[in-house]
Amino acid sequence: MPSHSDSTSWSAVLKRLAQEAWVRDSERRWWPQYAFHYTDIRNAISILKDGKLLSRYQAEKEGKIAVSSGSTEVLAGTDLNVRDSVRLYFRPKTPTQYHAEGVHSQQSLAQSRFPDAHCPVPVFFLFDLPEILALPDSYFSDRTLASHGGYQLLKSPQELQNLPWTKIYHNQWIDWSDSESAREIVAHRNAEIIIPRELDLTSLKYIYCRSEAEKETLLSLLPSDLRLRYQNRIIASNRSELYFRHRTFIERALLDSSHIHLQFSPETRAPGPFCLRLEVTAGQTFAQEIPHFSMPPYEYTISLPHTFSRYQIRVTLDNHLVYDNTFTDTSLPF
Repeated sequence: MPSHSDSTSWSAVLKRLAQEAWVRDSERRWWPQYAFHYTDIRNAISILKDGKLLSRYQAEKEGKIAVSSGSTEVLAGTDLNVRDSVRLYFRPKTPTQYHAEGVHSQQSLAQSRFPDAHCPVPVFFLFDLPEILALPDSYFSDRTLASHGGYQLLKSPQELQNLPWTKIYHNQWIDWSDSESAREIVAHRNAEIIIPRELDLTSLKYIYCRSEAEKETLLSLLPSDLRLRYQNRIIASNRSELYFRHRTFIERALLDSSHIHLQFSPETRAPGPFCLRLEVTAGQTFAQEIPHFSMPPYEYTISLPHTFSRYQIRVTLDNHLVYDNTFTDTSLPF
C-alpha cells in the first residue's frame, strides 16, 4: 500500500475536484474518493478467493474468467499491454457498463450494440483512489483505452488535475444529433486507471451489490472465512449512482419452510422471455423450470413439495446464476 505521504498530493487534487460545485452538489460528490471496478458475481467470488484482481490476459491464461462481459469486437481493438493490465474507472455508469449490465433476454441481446458484452449480476469493487494512483506502476488516461492508439498514459498529479473532468463525469443524456461531440463524451466517460498484470485488495474499501438478493448470493457463495472477513464491507444499494438497473435482476427473495417468493425489478427493459430454473436441495434436489418466463408480473412464488427446516436454493435465468442462498428455520427449538 502507498504511504500516507505518497498519496497526499493525489488526495489534494481529488479533494479540490470534490469541492467544485458541479460535483459537490450532485450525485457525483463521492466519486472522487474511489476507483471503480465491476465484474459478474461469479468472477467476484474468484477475485476474493485469490485476494487480487488479474488482468484479462492473466485471468484468461489461468482460467479465472467464469463470466466474460467484454465484447470481442472491442477487445480485438485493444492493445495487449492494456489487456494485460487491471483496468479500473474513475466513475460508475460508464458506457461500457450500460451495454453489459443485467440479464439480457435473447431479444435484448439481439438488439444490443455489443451482443456478447453481458454482465448478468454486476458487483462493484470500490478502491481508495489516492492509494491506487500512488502505486508506482499505476497510470491513467483521459479516455477509453479500448482502441489502438488515440490515448496517452498519464502519471502525475498535475496531469490528473488537468483531466477533462466535466466530460469524464458527464452524467446527462447524450445528444447524438452531434455525433462527433457524443463520441467524445463516450470516450471520456470511459477514462481508465491501469495497473500491470495484477492488483491486490489492500486498497479495497467497499463491495457494492445491486440488491439485497444479490448481496445474499455473494455472501452465500463465499467460503466462511472470507464471508467473515468481508461481510462488513459488502453493501446492498439501490442507489442510481452505481447501476443503470435497465435489465432483469432479483431485488428481494423471501424464503420460509414451505414457500419461496422472488421479487424481480420492475424497472427492467428486458422482461423476457427467459428460461427460469429454480433448484431446491434438501438431501435431494427438487427443480422447477419455466421455459418461457416473462414479466410482468414481477413477483413469483413457488410452493415447496414438503416443509423443510433447511434447504439450499439456486435460481438461474437462461443459465445465468441470479440467486443463491441457504434457508434455515430459526424458529425451531433445536
